[in-house]
Amino acid sequence: MPKRPQSRYTINCLTKHLTTWEDTGWIGVANSKFIRATVYQLRKRSAQTSFEWTKGHNGQHGNEQADKLAKEGVNKLTTDKLDLHIPDDFNLQGAKLSAITQALAYKGRKTTSNLDVTRFAIQELTGHLETDASIWTGCKHKDLSKKIRQFIYKAMHGAHKIGEYWTNIPTYEQRAQCTHCNADNESMEHILMDCPQNANPLIWSLARSTWPTKYGAWPRISLGTILGCGNISLTQPLNNEQLQDVPENHQNKQSKKGASRLLRILISESAHLIWVLRCEKTISGTNCSPQTITKRWTSIINKRLQIDRLTARKINRTQTFQNLVTATWTDIITSTDPLPKNWAIALEVLVGIKQPRPSPNEAPR
Repeated sequence: MPKRPQSRYTINCLTKHLTTWEDTGWIGVANSKFIRATVYQLRKRSAQTSFEWTKGHNGQHGNEQADKLAKEGVNKLTTDKLDLHIPDDFNLQGAKLSAITQALAYKGRKTTSNLDVTRFAIQELTGHLETDASIWTGCKHKDLSKKIRQFIYKAMHGAHKIGEYWTNIPTYEQRAQCTHCNADNESMEHILMDCPQNANPLIWSLARSTWPTKYGAWPRISLGTILGCGNISLTQPLNNEQLQDVPENHQNKQSKKGASRLLRILISESAHLIWVLRCEKTISGTNCSPQTITKRWTSIINKRLQIDRLTARKINRTQTFQNLVTATWTDIITSTDPLPKNWAIALEVLVGIKQPRPSPNEAPR
């Protein structure tokens, strides 16, 4: 029975790539649940199935009818419930030892776990359950600096050389422990959240004290919140009643966009600074005082503010971006002189964030 899809991707999934994906246990394969269900439907047939690629929108009757059905599906008010069940006799489990590599096995275990941690942490904050694709897109969010995007991407894959990385390397097993508090496994969660000897209590306290509470309480910070900070959006429904009593108009929508952007910046920059300070302390023995840490954190946030102002003045000179910069920073900046309405692009006006005054002994939340 010949099949004539217009998607080369579909044909390659069911022919060229199928054996490799089955041998490697479908690790890292996008849309695997749909592909596997399709394979089952084909294999349970007794007749042979062949594929022939056909050009789309070329007058071929079967292809045109398929497009028509696809459009009807898109316009449905409720989605169809697909039967993706695969009987055990057809459901291949696991991966072949001869086909899987150490990197692939590690990726399947660590990456999948971190994606789930991220997914449910962001759902707790926004009420929206992210897909794998949207989480990966959030890792590349334009509000995150390039170095932070790389840091989050590696953390999502568990690619940083910490904790478990050292356990299977002879004579280096002791490096799996935290050198500062002697915890058995120095995971990324331990570094960013739990280690009492790192800078994390102070830095998260700085971020929390800077956050304008008119947009709601500072969120509970977890590893998932950090990895998924690019997906945070206060324009989505929230579970903690933030902004529910505020009438929805254009100005409030702009304020929410600015607040979302500020939250992404505060979380991402704070987490990265904790990582940097930990590396400096572990590798070179540098131990910063609370005053130095506060100055470094303030300097980093002020740098992001000034980059925004320069961008609005010289690169992205649209009114939309100027309004976004204003909405992002207006609640946390201070100046010795009264601020003009166009302070975001008036570079002669000296502005900076208000000096935070957290308690150094306060634990992160």
